[in-house]
Amino acid sequence: MNQDDKHSTDRTRQSGPIDGNVTTGVVGLDEILGGGLVEGGLYLIEGMAGAGKTILSSQIGFHRVAQGDMVLYITLIAESHTKLLSHLKGLSFYNADAISDRMLFVSGYHELMRDGLSGFLALIASTIKTSRPRFMVIDGFRSAREFSSTELELSQFIHELSAFVSAARCTTLILAPLSGNEPHPEHTLVDGLIELNRYNTGMRRAREIEVHKLRARDHLLGKHFFKITEHGLETFPRIEASPANDQGPPDFKSRLGFAFPDFDQMLGGGVVRGSTTTLVGPSGVGKTLVSLKFLQAGVERGERCVYFGLYESPERLLAKAQAVGIDLVPAVQDGRLVIHWHPAVELAIDELAVELMNAVRNANASRLVVDGIDGFFQSANRTERFGLFLNALMHRLRNAGVTTILTEEMPLYGEVRLPTTLRASAMTENIVLMRYVEANSALYRMVSIVKQREGSHDSAIRRLTIDSRGLHMSEGFIGPTGLLSGHPSIAPALSVSDPGARA
Repeated sequence: MNQDDKHSTDRTRQSGPIDGNVTTGVVGLDEILGGGLVEGGLYLIEGMAGAGKTILSSQIGFHRVAQGDMVLYITLIAESHTKLLSHLKGLSFYNADAISDRMLFVSGYHELMRDGLSGFLALIASTIKTSRPRFMVIDGFRSAREFSSTELELSQFIHELSAFVSAARCTTLILAPLSGNEPHPEHTLVDGLIELNRYNTGMRRAREIEVHKLRARDHLLGKHFFKITEHGLETFPRIEASPANDQGPPDFKSRLGFAFPDFDQMLGGGVVRGSTTTLVGPSGVGKTLVSLKFLQAGVERGERCVYFGLYESPERLLAKAQAVGIDLVPAVQDGRLVIHWHPAVELAIDELAVELMNAVRNANASRLVVDGIDGFFQSANRTERFGLFLNALMHRLRNAGVTTILTEEMPLYGEVRLPTTLRASAMTENIVLMRYVEANSALYRMVSIVKQREGSHDSAIRRLTIDSRGLHMSEGFIGPTGLLSGHPSIAPALSVSDPGARA
């Protein structure tokens, strides 16, 4: 995925400009903030060491410079500004010209040590009066906390600072170490409280941002994933926390086929446009090939389609399809089919969702295959939210008019484990169960339509064969019970008229 897609304005909530609004320029953050910060507001950003507080505030500062604002960056730490800037030079938002032009760096460390909070406040007042900044950062607020003799003194300082920056219309960020559950007087006095933290699961560690308080903004509640790259912070609002516009019910009369007549007949003519279908089965049973038939049917009709996979590279996927007579190479070459593939590395579920929605939107796709929804589940640091996440993602795709095929893995041997998607059946309109059955020392593929909400379907269990000529479906099969569960009660010899029927 290219950087233009990653930094697409599609990530921003679609709304009109807000009076007195101060945008951050951080990917996804303005959506979390309900549009941005309030002009003249005082905001506290807390986080443990290395959480990204300085990078975030600097990134916003350089963005405000690009918007024409004068920016004031005040430090209360002994670290030199030269060292601070040297750490930022490797980030794409850094602009050396802005340093000497519209971004002013001032140290308040000595004033705080010599004259206390009152002396530091006097420095802020005089600098603002002289430079007239519209955005300010106070980095190292821990020093002010430790230097205050009483909570009352610190509260008075925050109150006077808030009144001063409000009158000067100078939006201000205060950076401080994470206080945990320990309350501080500034928490109640500031206009917003934002926390940067890390979450551990096994050997993985993810960064999270949470807005605990934000006056005058309808912000998104809860924790949201973010990462730090060469572009600075990129935040990913939880899709289940973001509002989605309802485009109304799908057109139940319009059905889309699989370019697989026998299978389409089982589905009563195909799946409803805008619906979601899950193909559930063990590895090698044919889930990917059936889903590729769905994309083949789309490109043959001139539709735009997207394949979003997590396990097979595009080269292997196209070769696998060609081996059974599904030629998708021309469609890839002329852009009717877009293939997005992620290698097996650590991924983040929210980042995957953004890339998926951007891929669909940029391709103007009407058909989508997500091959390996299990990969999304494995990418969730907090697996308890997967049901809500998947529900919200499917809702977004339906609203976009996209007809979606999901594939989900089931165990090859042993007890049948109901997959996450099957348990949460409210999220998908159609479920196709694909299983192996063993007879006469051979494996045979079996397919059944378990559920189809918007129409009648064939309830028979049919045999699927795959060979160099393509995919084929047999007539309805009458035999032992419990075939699809993997535990048939009897196992008579199967009548196999075609040698290619064996798996």
